[in-house]
Amino acid sequence: MKRRNHVNPTRPRDCRDDAQTRGGGDDFRSISTLPIQNLVDILSRLPFKTIFSCMCVCKKWKDLILDPEFAKLHHTRAPASLILRSRRHGRRRGPRSLCLLDLEASDICSPDAAVKFSPDFGLPTGNFEIVNTCNGLICIRHFHSPNDISVSILNPLVGDSITLPLTKKKHRSYVSSWFGHSPETDEYKVIQFVQQPSRLMEAEIYTLGKGTWTSIHGGTLPPPVDLRCHDAFVDGCLHWIVNDPSISEFIYCLEIGRELFQPVPAPPHLGPDDKDRAEDMMLGVLAGCLYFFEYPLGDHFDIWVMKQYGVQDSWTKEFILMNPSTDLIWYRDLYRPVSLLRNGEILMSHKSKAMVSYNPEDRTFRSLKIYGIQNFEANPYVPSFLSPRNIVNGENTSNIQSR
Repeated sequence: MKRRNHVNPTRPRDCRDDAQTRGGGDDFRSISTLPIQNLVDILSRLPFKTIFSCMCVCKKWKDLILDPEFAKLHHTRAPASLILRSRRHGRRRGPRSLCLLDLEASDICSPDAAVKFSPDFGLPTGNFEIVNTCNGLICIRHFHSPNDISVSILNPLVGDSITLPLTKKKHRSYVSSWFGHSPETDEYKVIQFVQQPSRLMEAEIYTLGKGTWTSIHGGTLPPPVDLRCHDAFVDGCLHWIVNDPSISEFIYCLEIGRELFQPVPAPPHLGPDDKDRAEDMMLGVLAGCLYFFEYPLGDHFDIWVMKQYGVQDSWTKEFILMNPSTDLIWYRDLYRPVSLLRNGEILMSHKSKAMVSYNPEDRTFRSLKIYGIQNFEANPYVPSFLSPRNIVNGENTSNIQSR
């Protein structure tokens, strides 16, 4: 039996610095004579499991890999992946676990494609949910009690996490949360949408590195109810579908750099009467483009892709997926596109707890059994060595807890 791959991010801290005690001292000296930029370029192209081994070679390499500039370069070359969080099933109440799935592996169902993280990296115990991921960082909400919910940012690859201070406004009802990065301002922000009795849009924003919560208002625009099912982050903007019939636009976004709400053109075939079936529509990202998919009939659903962001005429019906069962009426979140695989198939989340792939050529579904984890929810993820503590460097850390 093959052993399950585990990653313990604390291991590099205990490694010895003398590479010659491992043998191959001459090879190590020849590599170390390379200019730093060449060494960084080579290391950034390696699989992340190999980079972990490189962190154990010497202190110089470890410091190089943990440098924020290396993290940015590696992230641009890292393979598309998923973070899988185990779900509690039936009476089982075991600890939740996280698993990384490499989508560029030759066989994503093989043991080599899945890496289960060691609990040593500071994963919260108890009840928590993954909000979303951004640049290799994972945002989670930890439910200590019904009125005690904390938000944390963590990176399981480097074993670091921070917990945000609570907002000073008490007794707030948050309908959804989100975490993202603005390429214009190079800022990371956590957004919490507030349910107001007046139905007016309000969002509380925490900018990492500044240490304070601020509020913005979106007028009569209703807040997104469940961003895990309806969100898509493209071009520095968070998008969601508006199902309020009193608002003519189907899609709105929050540009997190300028903190502005604004409409986004929807596929041209949508009209006012389609607002009645807004719950059967969803947004996401495929190959870096905003996608819109809907269930016009029970026997299939359509995936539209915006080829040029912000241009309505660039919406193209890219895929038509046929229902595999004549007895099944499709509904929202039964199937959710997650990514495009190397073989051209569409990877999809099934009932928010399993994975299937769809082959557009022969219009067939294939159930996928992921090694080492069952009954899970999936979130898009790109591995990164960026530490959350580097982002908040200089912030008043009395409000930040490091694990």
